[in-house]
Amino acid sequence: MITEDWQGFTNWHELFDKLCQLRGYSSNADLANDLCRQMGRSGESDFRAIEKNLRDWRLGRRVPLRRNALVLSRLLEVDSDPILRKQWDATYRALVDRHDYVPGHGPGGIRLVANRDQSYRIHAGRRVLPIALLITLPVGLLAAVGMNGREATGPASVDKTELPTIAYNARAFLSPGAEKLIHGVVEGCDGAPSEWIDLEASLPASKTGSFVDGGLATQMMNGCGKEMVVRAIKFVAAHPGVEELKVFEAYFKIEVAPPLVLPD
Repeated sequence: MITEDWQGFTNWHELFDKLCQLRGYSSNADLANDLCRQMGRSGESDFRAIEKNLRDWRLGRRVPLRRNALVLSRLLEVDSDPILRKQWDATYRALVDRHDYVPGHGPGGIRLVANRDQSYRIHAGRRVLPIALLITLPVGLLAAVGMNGREATGPASVDKTELPTIAYNARAFLSPGAEKLIHGVVEGCDGAPSEWIDLEASLPASKTGSFVDGGLATQMMNGCGKEMVVRAIKFVAAHPGVEELKVFEAYFKIEVAPPLVLPD
């Protein structure tokens, strides 16, 4: 272990970049390869996406999801030094408590500034409404103003009239083989639909079915005051049962049962 003044790092991305160098990951490709193995991904598209994310994380352009940050901390042996662990956690928390990321001229090429809209904060790599607003807004709209850490690119070229609409309902009734769009995620009120590869690792495991990419859809978000194009999360029912799941800060009760057959 090379002794470093970990407390001298005030920005998470600088600490992350330094650790990558110390652990022999001067190339993002090497770390992307190990990350793919840890996450059980073997596709070329997965590798390229993770490699690109690593480059952005090291430059401070994006913040990784909490689950991804945990995997990174294991690969980089953050727990090998208590002071390093403390600083890693402190700088990551400070990063996700910030609201906006804008180009700057600092060491990382990016500076962090407070969001102009103080009704939002980043939580676990996503921008969500504060808990206090859960009382007044439908919980299913929270992920629709989520932020997965990617830079926003407006979906101006998308024709909303051609897209399905997600109507939030905390209870979903399906029969085996049926599918339903249950939720949507977007990168902030002025952002673009999230990429599926950035979302799937954070979806909960289900005993009654599975979550798949639902493509693009529209969803009305009270928190943003407008209908937006989102990345749809589709649930495909497979096995009879009842379960309650939390999907990006929204709670769902999913009931899967064979269709009722009435006697002739």
